[in-house]
Amino acid sequence: MPPSFTGSSQPCPQTYPQSMKIKSEQVERLAHHLLKSYCSRDIVILKTREADIRAKIRDIIAQNFNEEETIEEEARKMLASHAAEVKEMDPYRMFLLLKQKLAEKRGFIL
Repeated sequence: MPPSFTGSSQPCPQTYPQSMKIKSEQVERLAHHLLKSYCSRDIVILKTREADIRAKIRDIIAQNFNEEETIEEEARKMLASHAAEVKEMDPYRMFLLLKQKLAEKRGFIL
């Protein structure tokens, strides 16, 4: 791994936040909870099977996590390729800034 600099003259291992993998069971529980919550508050009225709607919600949540993971990976690659140029900046803070800019550019809300 290339060295990372945090403003001091001492190199340290380059560590950018790793994405937190969400399990399919967690996505399923989230979709179930959201649908139940929306139904109990009369925010939605089901016109099709609950299982179909829950599957659609689950797909959207998974797609959102995948898109955020793609943005994070792109930010990591950018930081790694420019590590020598940004010696004075905190790598974690730079990662967050890059992630925000990439998300904004794609119209993705973090």
